[in-house]
Parts: sequence; C-alpha cells; structure tokens
Amino acid sequence: MGASEGAFMRLVCLFSSALLVAALLLVSCVEHQETPGMITESKALELAKKEFVRNGLKLEDYRVSAKADSSGQNWIVWFDRKGEYSVPGGKHAVTVQKTTGKVVFMPGE
Repeated sequence: MGASEGAFMRLVCLFSSALLVAALLLVSCVEHQETPGMITESKALELAKKEFVRNGLKLEDYRVSAKADSSGQNWIVWFDRKGEYSVPGGKHAVTVQKTTGKVVFMPGE
C-alpha cells in the first residue's frame, strides 16, 4: 500500500467517523425534544406521585419509573413495591395524558 492509498484510507475512516457522530447527535436530539404545551416526563412523575399518594399509598414503599406508552399519547408511571420478591398486587400504575395532564390511577391486582 502506497502513501497515497494510506492517506486516502485515513480520510475515509475520518469521514465515516464524523458521519457516525453526526447521525448519533441528530437521533439523540430528536429523542429528547419536547413539544411545547406537552407534559414532560418530570412533570408526569410529579402528577403521578400526587395521584398515587391521594389514593392512600406511601411513595417511600415503592420504586418509581416512567415511560411513554406505545401510542406516544400517555406517560405510564410505574410504582413497584420495594422488596426482595415481587408481591401480587404490588405493582401499580398511573397514566398521565401528555396533552392534558389528566391522570388515571390503576391499582395492582
């Protein structure tokens, strides 16, 4: 391999790396972009925790996590009872509508 071929390969490698970084940055920006007026994940957590406590349960007894539902219209905030083993009925959920902030408590069964 000559000097010009080696320089060309380094240039191709550099270009490929730059293209990969640009693509990753673009994808990460799209994932974290919030539409104005929509309920953010942090606001959904706040609303869900208030609804959870309003239903007579104690936050300190549960692990809390949130994710968007498959339609993208709601946040689902999960409350998993802390402990070594899962307990029947120990997992509750609160849905939070992204456009209105309407909350619905769903007790575990």
